[in-house]
Amino acid sequence: MNFSLALTNLLLGVSFILGNADGPAELVRARLEEGIALNGMGDSVDAEERRLSGGSLNQDFSEFVGTWYNCMHTSLMTFGGENAPKHVVEQVGCDGGELGEITRIGNNDQSMQMDVYILNHCFFHDLGGEGQLECPDDLLDSDPRGLGNVLVKYQYFGIGSFAEPDKIHMVSDHAFLRNSTGGWEASHERAKIENTDTMTCQKYLDGIVCDWRINEYRTSEETTYGCKKPKGKCNYKYDQEKCDSKGGIWMSPECETTEFVQDGFVYDSFGSYYLVQDIGDCHVECATDAPTVTGHTLHPELKVPGCYTGGDCLGAHGCCDCYMTEEECTQGIWLDDGCRPICAPRPPSDDD
Repeated sequence: MNFSLALTNLLLGVSFILGNADGPAELVRARLEEGIALNGMGDSVDAEERRLSGGSLNQDFSEFVGTWYNCMHTSLMTFGGENAPKHVVEQVGCDGGELGEITRIGNNDQSMQMDVYILNHCFFHDLGGEGQLECPDDLLDSDPRGLGNVLVKYQYFGIGSFAEPDKIHMVSDHAFLRNSTGGWEASHERAKIENTDTMTCQKYLDGIVCDWRINEYRTSEETTYGCKKPKGKCNYKYDQEKCDSKGGIWMSPECETTEFVQDGFVYDSFGSYYLVQDIGDCHVECATDAPTVTGHTLHPELKVPGCYTGGDCLGAHGCCDCYMTEEECTQGIWLDDGCRPICAPRPPSDDD
């Protein structure tokens, strides 16, 4: 800092105190020491905190930095303001998927960024339909959905509060898709109508708990059915009663039309996620059934390698022999990960 400027400010402050002080000299001394500390001129100033009136201003949020994996979560979604029963997930444990990575912004330990990746249907983003760009058919290891999806990136930013050392609140106002060159590009138009997405994380047990909310508008796919008249033409103005009276066929597949409506579908997603950096720290009761789809990449310890189409798969696609080594995989394709959900049944041993 500018030493001469700091000293000038300090002396002016002391002069003001001396001119107005009615108390003992200790008051002047205390104010002098406080001024030295605030101006960075004393040894009492810690690099990580500024001590004022017996308290401290926390600036170290480095414990949040790293890759975080889903140990347990509860979430739900609403479609058009109504609860979506098929998207209510209650206390699913041992998912093991990667929810996101938190990194520093700049050189300090207070400003943070969190990147999260999920899959969306391609038609949500005007992809894959007639006259639209091709659907990239993106995949995520822990998401069993097949083709017809695109990878979406959320980028959250936040600054840890001086007053809350165990919590950081982050916001995001844009969703990103990859452009033709592979770079990430934000949807600025949708950001104008969507609410700000939030991610609030705080230290808890052996990890952190992140409460996540997103509000999204997407393209909707609306199907219109018409009346097939006796002469074979379709009429979309008739209702069922008039169609029947005219001897037509109501809702004939031949008169079915599909229209894509920009921003015609809105949904909200809420969730509370208990996250750990080491899946070995996930000390929770696992779900008895297979974990509900979360759309996040697997923890490395859960990524299973194998010989795709080889070994006991006998050339079948959608199958890995997970008990072969890479050297043994001469009649298939070796995959370093991604085989976990498609492992062929383990062959019986000689002891069976």
